[in-house]
Formats: sequence, C-alpha cells, structure tokens
Amino acid sequence: MKKYIHQRFKIGLISLILLISTPTQAIEEKSPPISPWLYKQLTKTEELISNQAYPQARQKLEKIIPELQDKSYEQALALRSLASVYALENNYRQATKSLEQCLATQALPEQQQQQALLNLGQLYMATEHYQKAVNTLQPWVEKNPTHTDQQVSVLLANAYAQLKQYRKALPYIEQAIKQAKKPQESWFQLNLALHYELENYSAALAILKKLIASYPDKKAYWLQLATVHQQLNQFAQALTVQGLAYKKGYLQTESEILQLFNLYMYNKQPYQAANLLSQELASQRVKKNSEHWQLLASAWSNAREYKQAVIALEKASALNDKGELYLQLARLHVEQELWQNAISAINKALQKGGLKQTGDAYILLGMSLYETEQLSAAKSAFEKARQYQKTKKSAEQWLNYLENSNNPR
Repeated sequence: MKKYIHQRFKIGLISLILLISTPTQAIEEKSPPISPWLYKQLTKTEELISNQAYPQARQKLEKIIPELQDKSYEQALALRSLASVYALENNYRQATKSLEQCLATQALPEQQQQQALLNLGQLYMATEHYQKAVNTLQPWVEKNPTHTDQQVSVLLANAYAQLKQYRKALPYIEQAIKQAKKPQESWFQLNLALHYELENYSAALAILKKLIASYPDKKAYWLQLATVHQQLNQFAQALTVQGLAYKKGYLQTESEILQLFNLYMYNKQPYQAANLLSQELASQRVKKNSEHWQLLASAWSNAREYKQAVIALEKASALNDKGELYLQLARLHVEQELWQNAISAINKALQKGGLKQTGDAYILLGMSLYETEQLSAAKSAFEKARQYQKTKKSAEQWLNYLENSNNPR
C-alpha cells in the first residue's frame, strides 16, 4: 500500500510546491520592508527560476543568505526561495532543510508562516517523514479550518495511510471526495485501498461501483469488484461481474479465465464451465496440460456429458506420468458399462504405475473382466488384489464367488 499511495502523492507535489517559488510575489503589502538590494536579487532569482535555470538560481541564493541578518525577515525570504529551488530540482531533503531554517527564524508574517508550514508538510511527505507531516499538517488544519481544501485533506489522508493509521486517514479522504465537484480518480483509489486494509468490503463494493460507472473500460475495477463479491460470499454476483468482464474481453490471462471457470463450478453451472474451458483450450489461452484437461473432464462429468468427459480425461491421462487418471477414466467407463474400454484404461493405469491404491485397480479390472466373461483373467486380477491389505477381503469374496458359482459366464 505504501508504494501505491506514495506514487500518486508525488504527481501533485510539484504543483503545490510552486506556491513558494515566486519570491517577489510572496512579499505582501503588510510584510516588513526589505532593502532595494535584496528585492533586486530576489527578482533576478525569480527570472532564473522562470527560465528553469535552477542551479544558477540556487547558487545566487546560497551566496546571498550569509550576507543577511540572522533570523531576519530578509533571511526568511531568501531561505524560503532556496527551498523552492531545491524542490524544483527534486532535491526534497535539502528543500525541507531550507524551509525548516526559514520557519525557525519566526520572522514571517502569520499568513506567510502558515503557507510555509503547509509547504513543509508537503515536503515531509515527499521525503517520507510521515509522522512529521502529520505533526505539521494536523495543527495547520485545526488552525485554518476555512482554508483547508481537498488537497490538504488528501495530504493528511496519505500521511496517516503511510503510518498505517487507516481509520484516521478515512475521514480526510472522504471529506476531500465529498467537497470536490469532480473528485480525482486517485482519491477514490486511496479510499478503496483504506477500506481494503480495514477489510471493510461492503464499503469497498460501493466505491468500486462508482469507479466502474465513471471508468467502465478499466479492467482492474471489474476484477476487483468480482473479488470483493467473493470476499462477501456473494458468489453469484461475482460470477455475473466476471462473466461481463469476459464478454468485454477483459479476461485475457490463463489465471483469469480459470478463475471464471471455478466460479461457474462453484455456482453449480458445470456445463457453462466446460464450454468456457473447451473454447479457451482450443484458443490456447489455457495450456493443454494434464491438469487442465482433468478440470475439463470434471466439468463435463458434472454436467453428465460423459462422452465429452471421457475424451478430456483420455487427453489428461496421456499427458500424466502416473496412472491415477487412467484409473479415473476406467471408472467413467464402468459407470457406462463400457467394460472393454474400462479394461484398456485399467491396464494403462497399471502400466504407468504410481497408483495410490493398486489393489482397487485390480478389483476394478477383475469386475470388468468378469462382465466380459473373461473368467480366468478375472480370477488372476482378483488374486493380485488379494495381495493388498485394503482389498484382500473384497478379492477373496470375488474369488469364492467365482469358484462356487453354478452359472459361470
């Protein structure tokens, strides 16, 4: 979250710092008088700043300041101008130091003092001194309630957020949004981030709906909205949002498509899940590996589309280095009484090996052989199943049945 907020803050920093970048304009009518010499020097400095000759402006101010009376209004003006130049050079640490020195003179008139304090709070934010920013800006807001605009509220919200004091940040960003005729997108994003941190997903949901209404083509908001619905256990709504996002072409990656597949399955819509995955496997946006073919087989099976499930599971089995999927395929064949297909799949499973329960495979093989009247082979399969503790009892029952049957097949 720190990176998320800090990047958005710096975008607006320079425009705010420009409030202190015109030294002669900053001299008010009620300010203490300054010498014609200093006024001339500050005017030249201002011209250099206007021409973006920042190093020359800085060097000129650094030469002037030692010649000024300590803790005088003139010294304060020059230090404030130097802070402005440093800020324009993106040297915020030096800008902060110069502005601190300026305020330490206590020579600025009240209005200029308050403006400098506001700028110092901004610089503390830029240099990641967030507690100092709060300590500077919070008293400023309390002293200047009628002059607190949205930008200042956003600054304080950012500062509290960086300190992980999310509840204290919320009122400031919400106030900024409420006061603005057209709140900035980044303000909504900060408000959203705060609710995420506080796990207040209902409030996050409302903000995301506003963002989508204003920025309907931004994929991230659609995906976040679906995620928040899931956080609230609103899986049907999450599916609706994800489905719309898919139709809009926002779901492009394999993980995004599989997430939609999982939502279909969770919402007991296996046919739609299977159709989706079939299309995406064909388009190769989802990799044709054993795991994904197995997912497709599961979806088709749940949708009672057994022929499609068998095709998918055959592909999954062929790509898997163990025999477990062939055994799963055999069970599908058994359900449909396709005994010869089941025998073939079980033999492939045993050949590949790596089965969790090899005895179960021999039991299933014996049953399938029995149904195809291959009694000798069936007996051999049950004898192998008898060697495994878990299937020993079942195998013996089958063997006894075969031996005592008066109506062998």
